[in-house]
Amino acid sequence: MKRWLVRAMAMAVLALLAGASPALARSAFKVGLDERQLSGAAYTHDNGTTKLENSDLLVATQLTLEFLPTESFGLEVAYALSPLQRNYQLGANGATSSNVLEEASYVLYGANYYLFRDDRQGLHPLIGVATGTIGVTQKFEGGTLGSTSTAATVNVNVLKLGMEWVGEKAGLRLIYESWSGQSSNATKLAGIRQTNNYTGTSIVLGVFING
Repeated sequence: MKRWLVRAMAMAVLALLAGASPALARSAFKVGLDERQLSGAAYTHDNGTTKLENSDLLVATQLTLEFLPTESFGLEVAYALSPLQRNYQLGANGATSSNVLEEASYVLYGANYYLFRDDRQGLHPLIGVATGTIGVTQKFEGGTLGSTSTAATVNVNVLKLGMEWVGEKAGLRLIYESWSGQSSNATKLAGIRQTNNYTGTSIVLGVFING
């Protein structure tokens, strides 16, 4: 799935660059700072008899860099300045772990297509895709697990639908995203199958400078 997405993005880039008219082929850059909220992503802790799960909201701050070779098409990199993060307990009253700190660092590579963007300024809907890798860690404190930590890697694919308001030098954006990705590992904790399911929905709200 990830390989297919990368190929589709590459074909879209070539097609848009080849067909861009001189009037639209004015390249630009954008640098943005966003807050990302990811809901629906679940951590599952299964010892074979008891399955514990947490799907609290994850929140991150990210830096976004985008190059627009044409007015309507952009190539984007999103990097977590502060990782997606949440704290929770596992088990009744924290019996398994009284505090779990889950953090997820990521880099996403994407492409955006902007509708009705004959002029750079104004309100512009966008659709897009992205793919990338998440490094997930769980740090456990207290309970039967004591003090320990585990790590996993999750490959994700993202579909995006949003809106940007662009001014002369800066702008605002609101983007809804659908995430898909999961990693399961039974070797980090003896007898425990850990599943990091990062399939969920994300809201991105941010500001950017364009030039």
